[in-house]
Amino acid sequence: MTTTWTIAVDWQRNGDFSSPNDDVTAYVISAKWQLGFAAPYQDVADDGVLDLILNNADKRFSPENNTSPLYGKLVPLRPVRIQSNDGTTTRTQWFGWIQSIQPFPGQYGQRQAHIVAAGAMSFLKVAETKLALQQNKRTDEIIDLLMREVIMPPALTNATLLDIPGHAELDVTTWLASTAFYEVFDTGIVTMSIAGDNWVNDGGYSDKPKDTFDVYRAIKDMTTTERGKFFFDRDGKAVFWNRQHLLKAATSAATLTDTMTGLEYTYAGPDMLQNDIVVVCHPRVIGATDQEPLWELPADSAVRVDPGKPREVYVKYEDPTTRGRIGAQDVHINGLTVEIGSVTVKLDAQANGANLTFTNSGTGPAYVTACQVKGRKIVDSGQMEAREIDQLSIGYYGRRTMRLNLSSLMSLDDAAQIAKFEKQRRATPKGDVQSVTMLSHARNGGSLHTDQLARTLGDQITLSETQTQHTANYWIIGEAHEIKGAGMLYQTTWYLERTPTVTYFVVDSSKLDTANAGTTFHPLAY
Repeated sequence: MTTTWTIAVDWQRNGDFSSPNDDVTAYVISAKWQLGFAAPYQDVADDGVLDLILNNADKRFSPENNTSPLYGKLVPLRPVRIQSNDGTTTRTQWFGWIQSIQPFPGQYGQRQAHIVAAGAMSFLKVAETKLALQQNKRTDEIIDLLMREVIMPPALTNATLLDIPGHAELDVTTWLASTAFYEVFDTGIVTMSIAGDNWVNDGGYSDKPKDTFDVYRAIKDMTTTERGKFFFDRDGKAVFWNRQHLLKAATSAATLTDTMTGLEYTYAGPDMLQNDIVVVCHPRVIGATDQEPLWELPADSAVRVDPGKPREVYVKYEDPTTRGRIGAQDVHINGLTVEIGSVTVKLDAQANGANLTFTNSGTGPAYVTACQVKGRKIVDSGQMEAREIDQLSIGYYGRRTMRLNLSSLMSLDDAAQIAKFEKQRRATPKGDVQSVTMLSHARNGGSLHTDQLARTLGDQITLSETQTQHTANYWIIGEAHEIKGAGMLYQTTWYLERTPTVTYFVVDSSKLDTANAGTTFHPLAY
């Protein structure tokens, strides 16, 4: 069957990709896109990227051409979608948002335009987290709350712009958000006693604000602690896999036996063979009283509050002894003093800071001359390390150290389990395929064309290659695609992570003496 490709830009941002001029397929000279992970054991994926080269002979993709049918719409953050239909199934292959539009100059030159689009990960990196202190929450629950802090358009392409016609009609041009619409999360295995208190960045470039922590880094902290994976799929949905997701047995969705056109293979690569595993955890101590000072308005300072204009002040919790950033709970206001006028203050307590909103109920300016924030301090009691060493592996291959610093992990026992798990899957040299490449006709198919279209992140495949004598099962963890050659050639690269070489007993999944009879389980109940 013939495969039909549709590359569309939602220029109207109405969510349907079917308005006039949305379908740009006929103008596409080449398309290249990728999503997912680029390397095995990576916890948070790279951002998805799309490169489009378009025919711009009629100047329709020149943003300053006021005769273009797209004039005024050639701007960033317009949604882009690639779909394929093989005659029976329509599949979304990539979803993201325009980052830049660059028409090539020269009326007698190439007369093309270059559009670069990106996935949703970029929105996480520019959103500062100010999450409230999280206690006794699973990793997936905390990641869900972090996602709610981000203003981004995944599945929410109809943005609300107050008082702007076409962007403010509820259930007509905009809808109330629901994270369930753009998230597919496993239930987290790890429950965090405390999280968010030490999400503080003390370093950075001079032009970057200190003491900030973006949502991307916070999600990475949770995902790394879980030993799971976080990424955005072909539909632009956020996906979280818990630590057991890739340990469970699965049926191979495709078998490649010398049918690939390219294969990247390494035996005992430096990033794969590691035999000295150090996992750092950070136990914390919670203060005995909620009267510990966290912040105080400096002496000889005042906060002016005008009537009818609430004044917001964000304060950061500090240890008055060390002047270092700390977390806190049971936070409250103490010692509010108003020199002139009448002012009330509302406290929005977060994990390591608080937002204070001062409101003046009088008719003239008011001045707050004293204010304290108090609560129970949460301080790092000194990092602890769990270490797992494979002496035999070190003797044969030299010491190869891997160090994981998990800022939210409090338990030394949990750190020891993680170190043991990493040693078991890394200390023995083995051959690994990092990626495999396939080619087919973009429209007429052939060879592995169906698998190129259908196989995606989380599918398991079987590889067998004669020259290396390598045969193993792999998870697809990343994918890259390219349509070129006047739309004739379709190239796909899968990035891979090998399925476990030992069998683990997975709590609430593995069954003794029944379906897994005769299987030797590794003693680590993970």
